Amino acid sequence: MAVGLLSHVVSDLILGKPALPWLPSNASVRDALRALKQLGDGVSELSIWDCSGKICSHDIGDPLAQSDVGAHINCRCVGKVCMQKIVCHLASEKSLFDFPEALDVPVSSLLEHNATNPVVQHVDPDASLLEALDLIARGVQNLVIPITRKSIHNVKQVKGSTTLKARSLPANLNIVVPKDHGGQEYCWLTPEDVLRFLLGSISIFSPLPALSIEALGIIRSDVQMIEVGQDACSELELIEMACQDSSAVAIVDSTTSSPGTVHFVGDISCSALQTCNELASLALISLSAGDFLAFVQDCRKPPQILVDIIRTRVHEKLGLGMRNSSHIKQITLKPENVTFLLHKLEMWEESSSSEDDEYGSASPNGPHDLSHKWHSMHLRNSRKGFSVRCRSGPIFCSPRSSLIAVVLQALAHREQYVWVTREDNSLYGIVTIRDILTVMFNHIKTFN
Repeated sequence: MAVGLLSHVVSDLILGKPALPWLPSNASVRDALRALKQLGDGVSELSIWDCSGKICSHDIGDPLAQSDVGAHINCRCVGKVCMQKIVCHLASEKSLFDFPEALDVPVSSLLEHNATNPVVQHVDPDASLLEALDLIARGVQNLVIPITRKSIHNVKQVKGSTTLKARSLPANLNIVVPKDHGGQEYCWLTPEDVLRFLLGSISIFSPLPALSIEALGIIRSDVQMIEVGQDACSELELIEMACQDSSAVAIVDSTTSSPGTVHFVGDISCSALQTCNELASLALISLSAGDFLAFVQDCRKPPQILVDIIRTRVHEKLGLGMRNSSHIKQITLKPENVTFLLHKLEMWEESSSSEDDEYGSASPNGPHDLSHKWHSMHLRNSRKGFSVRCRSGPIFCSPRSSLIAVVLQALAHREQYVWVTREDNSLYGIVTIRDILTVMFNHIKTFN
């Protein structure tokens, strides 16, 4: 059975995967934002491509951008963007002072440039499963693989008449589909895909599945965290780093915990921000970490108290920036750049005014007293689920949880990580899919 597993190549793992929607590296952040909104459910990331030929030189989505067969050899996927990256970019102080300009910068400026440890890497479809595991263990998050005729043929054999098709996209969607690469389509393989594939042969890894994650030593204690009362934007770099690592930033409360421990409240992650839009950047730059957590849970119709806080603090930051920051003084402030954002906040107010929040008049501290109520809101929502597309809140496990239990939990929720907490809900650490695959990869190497 082990020999059969090791004989697999990466093309066996991509059967039926849709072609990647993508943007050229010279596209703007505005283009990426529009594409993420229009792609909708199931797509949280866009691949960014750099082509030396004519493929990416036309306007995005231009049908004339089609090139000759074989031209795809000049095209390389150079990275990926998600809503979290865009929100962090727009939450910078410079972006606040010229929001339209921040939307018009090339999307490639949001990518991390690390030639030594790239997060995206092209892989031959005949590369072995071991090679894929080795790349993931070294930090690669997405393996870009060309969809071959062999893959299409194999899918057609499944259930007789199944045909591989690219994702069905809205007719007015202004993005490029990978077939523009000289007729070549690409998909990518994620650590989640590999782990799901290995789950079918989990008995090979005995006794690892039955061992606790604590015994295996895969719990990371170097967790990125923000105090719940701290300004969310004060740790903007941490949030950006978590996005690059396919991890998350923990929101913690040390005031209710014993010395040396912190109480886990929630997290900020790519999946948490997937349902938000560019206005989340104003919340990030204006709210505390706890209030931002409450905002993200219902970013389409945030509580009115948060809308008021955001509006007030945006005005305050503009005023303080002009007086106290020598860097900001060099920027020509255009009031209209923020006016249209505040107008959208007013639209939020109109849409949410007709609905009473459940923590409204019943609160002993007054309507929507989020300074005291965000904590109970989160614990209820994270445990029982809340109305957010593709996410029901952070997932938890115990240090004594078995490896197989954590694997099933991560795959069921389609998360790249699982938080590890003690019985008193204090934060112990985090386990990532990459750590799990590294342990399994080291076990497989003993077969040879």
